[in-house]
Amino acid sequence: MSCPRLVPIVGVLVLLLWHPIESLRATRSLMITSTTTSLFGEDEMVVTASASGFTDGEAIYVKGAFYQSGSTNYFGYTKKGDGSWVKNGETTMSQQSVTIGSWDGTLSVKSDFSDSGFGGEGDYSFKVGFYYTTSGGNLSSVNWSENTLTVTLNEPDPTPTPTPSMTPTPNPTSVPTNTQQSTATAGPTVTAPTKTPTPKATATRSPTLTPIQSGPTTSEAFDILGTSDIATEDATQKVERNPESSGTPPWVFALLFIGIGLGLLAFALALGRVDVWKKFIESSHGGGRHSSG
Repeated sequence: MSCPRLVPIVGVLVLLLWHPIESLRATRSLMITSTTTSLFGEDEMVVTASASGFTDGEAIYVKGAFYQSGSTNYFGYTKKGDGSWVKNGETTMSQQSVTIGSWDGTLSVKSDFSDSGFGGEGDYSFKVGFYYTTSGGNLSSVNWSENTLTVTLNEPDPTPTPTPSMTPTPNPTSVPTNTQQSTATAGPTVTAPTKTPTPKATATRSPTLTPIQSGPTTSEAFDILGTSDIATEDATQKVERNPESSGTPPWVFALLFIGIGLGLLAFALALGRVDVWKKFIESSHGGGRHSSG
């Protein structure tokens, strides 16, 4: 009968003893402060964390987190002891490890503009997350600092980068020099052919003027000499100069008429008109005889 009564009593004692232990574990906390209220580009912010509820020698992992109000998309970089930077989204054991008692409570953080949590320049909230080892030897889920800070994030100004890229473009100056050289070479090639035809045109005109000047000598000869004298003189000069072109001789025409007469006689004989010619001859002979008797 005594054993069943002891079970509830032991259960109550265990609950009473377990509650203080869990309450002690729940008191682990961090309070953060910083003198920086805005970051420009890759500027760093130093945060000081005051730890409470931890035991000396306890190892924890800490990380900084920027976020927009009402969002759980955390971003940012935290500097580790070796000087490297680790993103907020990396694994727990990749974060900065510190030991309570020997840690001065400071950590350096900066913004991560390439992360999807960054939504443009403006005010962001900041807090520190930490992980500790549970009684079972496992790492706890993330725990956040008791308070948050407000930090204004500004992206790096992109104007300095284009200015040096614009300065090394003096190459277009070489382009007009090449174009001027090409125009200079084209000039003499155009002027050379235009000058050559001008002397040729004057050379062709000079012989045409010389026969025109010989005309006035002939007109003056007509005024001084008579028209018949000039005509006979010109005719004699033509015969002397070109005897073959002086005209057709008369015997040529005589031969031509004889040939025509013979042709007509042959034509008449061919037509059978010989009787007509006989009668004509006989009549002509008869008339002669009559006249003589």
